[in-house]
Amino acid sequence: MGTSSAGAGWMQAMLFLSGAPDIESVDSHTAEQFMALLRRPLKINLSSRSRLTESGLLSPYQTASLLDYISRNGDVLSVAELAAVDGFGHEYAVALEYFVSFASSALPGKSSASRPYTDNSLTLRSGFRKKENERHDCSYAMRYCLDISGRYELGFVAKSGYDSSHFPPEVTSFCVAYYGKGSLGKIVAGDFNARFGQGLALWSGFSMGGLSAPESYTRRPSGISPYRSYSGEGSLRGIAADFSFGRFMLSSFIAADGLREVFSCGFSRDGISVIPALNFGYYGKNGQMSLTCYAQTAPIADGFSGNSLADLKCSADMRWNVRGTDLFSEVALDGISLSAAALAGARFPLGERLSMAVSARYYPSGYSASRSGAVRSGSKCTNEYGLSVSGAFSSGNYVCLAGKRGFGSSVMRHRGIFSIDASHAPAPRTGADGPTSQLKVSMDYDCQISPSVSISARFSERLRTWGAKNKTDFRADVKYSSGIFSFTSRLSAVHSRGLGLLAYLEGGYKPGVVSMYLRGGIFRIDNWDDRIYVYERDAPGSFNVPAYCGRGFWTAVTLALKCSRWCRIYLRASYLDYPRTEPGTEMKKPGKAELKLQASFDF
Repeated sequence: MGTSSAGAGWMQAMLFLSGAPDIESVDSHTAEQFMALLRRPLKINLSSRSRLTESGLLSPYQTASLLDYISRNGDVLSVAELAAVDGFGHEYAVALEYFVSFASSALPGKSSASRPYTDNSLTLRSGFRKKENERHDCSYAMRYCLDISGRYELGFVAKSGYDSSHFPPEVTSFCVAYYGKGSLGKIVAGDFNARFGQGLALWSGFSMGGLSAPESYTRRPSGISPYRSYSGEGSLRGIAADFSFGRFMLSSFIAADGLREVFSCGFSRDGISVIPALNFGYYGKNGQMSLTCYAQTAPIADGFSGNSLADLKCSADMRWNVRGTDLFSEVALDGISLSAAALAGARFPLGERLSMAVSARYYPSGYSASRSGAVRSGSKCTNEYGLSVSGAFSSGNYVCLAGKRGFGSSVMRHRGIFSIDASHAPAPRTGADGPTSQLKVSMDYDCQISPSVSISARFSERLRTWGAKNKTDFRADVKYSSGIFSFTSRLSAVHSRGLGLLAYLEGGYKPGVVSMYLRGGIFRIDNWDDRIYVYERDAPGSFNVPAYCGRGFWTAVTLALKCSRWCRIYLRASYLDYPRTEPGTEMKKPGKAELKLQASFDF
């Protein structure tokens, strides 16, 4: 299923599964991961434990529960059956429908033996940009993936952006993976992600930092997984493997920091350092526990005399479900500074239509967070003590949406999310000369007025003891959708240093194999602290959330065409202009016109 046929439902499913309140809050790596699964759904009946876990869709104990169910009852053949598996539930199973496949090679009540198949996918992308009073520039990217029977995988990504030399590519990423049988889970060589526990010690790749919906309070560790992102950042390069022994899993890798620069430039400015790591975990039907250890040597060029370790972390984590309540925690020790960091929390239902989450975090200033990715408010897991509370509620009757199916085809008339986060930094932060504190309150509300019309509003207030003392953010949307035609209007206002205003209108047309969206907007934002982020539609694999600042307008048209079962073409043309000079100066920001073209082939 491609994005053109899936409509906007897959985005709602992604937000639900990731715990993000809106599309602007999703990081690029998460969006790319879900878009890849949208095109090539996870075959839950034909996949090993290692592949199920690395997808990031399931928690390790959901994986254990699913495999246990399949071994006793045979393959899962429908959303309704998946909802009956312990740890899933109806809403979660319906959200997964966009990203999983129930393909089976067995009779009902039996488990599948892997069936031979070969999947090839190739994506080619190019972009052309012309800035005012400047020469035109271009960019390109390509991604190739090969999957043979779920046992062998090959991935290669090359990208060169604007204002960079086009050969060799600015970013190259590659990986080769073998998925074994028995105790061997997989072996990956090249670029990979390593995500363990709640991310306090080791969580490579990007991750959402904020706390909003209750689902965002916990991480779903994916262990070791091949890396195929266009960004080329955050991953590790080396060799990795994991092994399963019943309910236990052992993951290990050895990577080299600086090796990416050597491949692209022929040398590394900071030298090459070695990163060995080990994770040992228990994954049961109701929870998981694991131990993680990793180290990073000083650059090899500097020798190993004296302080030969640049980083050393050990952590213990736990996530357990007790009568519908999710408990999670992690404690990590920095072996260099001998400081410890910790986080703990719970997520639980309060009735049928209200769920809550609470968490506390302790990230001392001496704790090095070079490779962490745990939940946080204003820092990367260092120099912050925090407490958070969040809730999600709904009321009213279900409303069936016009022209929709799958996840989000019917919604409660009233839905909302609220959160409160308080944090304190004991050591000075950027722009402060002493301890600082922050309080952030946010509220999201959606009302489905009729099967075709909805309104939504978002309000947040941030109070600080340093820099811009407060930041007020308000946004309101009105949406209409008949299934084929859609219309969206938005008004955003941010007040911090000054007042930033932004508004846009968007119309969409989706008759079937073709989808087209036309958007036009204006903005008046005189200070960077008042910038406003807006999600812009783009080709699959391209996650585009620019920050608007200045005084200007923009327009964009996005077209998707499904030529056949194996070919899809995407086109995006946009124009941005600043017709007036900047306040207090005689300078005028240059406008720009951009054209993007992408073709995707599945064989």
